[in-house]
Amino acid sequence: MKITQKQNLKAFNTLGVDVSADYFATIDHLADLSKLRSLISPILFLGGGSNILFTQEYSGTIVYNQLKGVEFLHQEQGFVFVRAMGGEVWHDFVVQMHQQGFYGLEYLALIPGTVGASPVQNIGAYGFEVKDFIESVEAFDCHKDSCVTFTKEECNFGYRDSFFKQNPGRFFITAVTFKLSKLPVINLSYQVLQRYLNEQGIENDKIEAADILSAVMAIRRSKLPDPVILSNAGSFFKNPVISLEKWQSLQQDYPQLVHYSQEDPYKIKLAAGQLIDIAGFKGKREGDVGMHKDQALILVNYGNATGNELWQFSEKVQKKIWSQFGIMLEAEPLIL
Repeated sequence: MKITQKQNLKAFNTLGVDVSADYFATIDHLADLSKLRSLISPILFLGGGSNILFTQEYSGTIVYNQLKGVEFLHQEQGFVFVRAMGGEVWHDFVVQMHQQGFYGLEYLALIPGTVGASPVQNIGAYGFEVKDFIESVEAFDCHKDSCVTFTKEECNFGYRDSFFKQNPGRFFITAVTFKLSKLPVINLSYQVLQRYLNEQGIENDKIEAADILSAVMAIRRSKLPDPVILSNAGSFFKNPVISLEKWQSLQQDYPQLVHYSQEDPYKIKLAAGQLIDIAGFKGKREGDVGMHKDQALILVNYGNATGNELWQFSEKVQKKIWSQFGIMLEAEPLIL
């Protein structure tokens, strides 16, 4: 384990906030896990830094996951089981699985971050969440100083939520085992995906997994800014889930609202980006902070914005959505 002091974190968070951590520990071997409990608290586990907003210096230890490796375990009944270490870059892993003929993760391509962080947030896109492909999660329990394996059910996955997110600083995810299909997984429930493929001249009954991967990557690149070029943390707010009664009331004034049915027939999910757009925040900028001009759901650091400036701007958006729609948006990133 390598430990540095006063480590600048600007390159370790995709919002590009210029803060430092008192201590920064890099874990690249499983043998390092035994040293976790000796680190100075509070401890924060960090992957790609794409789901965090630092509003101040970090007075504790950042633990940076650099565990690497991908191994094929076994196959059964048309599925393959693959174990990936937590420090693997998520998108690289998605592409690797696709190239090997293991399918399903194409819908989650280009989501920033690491394999280890994916179950914490239960990342999702285009009708799928990572929980749909997870078989088990291995982690080091810092409270019990031991390794533990969680079944999919024990992970308690929810919308952008999990047991790991509910217990911050306790479980360091070392590896994730995925159950992937040996046949292409085709789901066109999201109209934007089907529309793109049709515009490319691909008929629905001839769509292949490679087409899905190309489409998802093209759509994301056209709508979402690359954090390497323009600092951002992806979707900053969760899509709100409201009551059917609230939805029926909103329809009277906003019949154009995009909406998605839920398992609970009395709940409806709305598109947070559309609400922000209607409220007039799409492309709005104050100094080095703003919502992206092409995607209102993306909070952007245009230069040298502080974490507090980003946070305060996001709160302005929340207050406006509350006053106009009676809906309180919830931030996706961890705010520290």
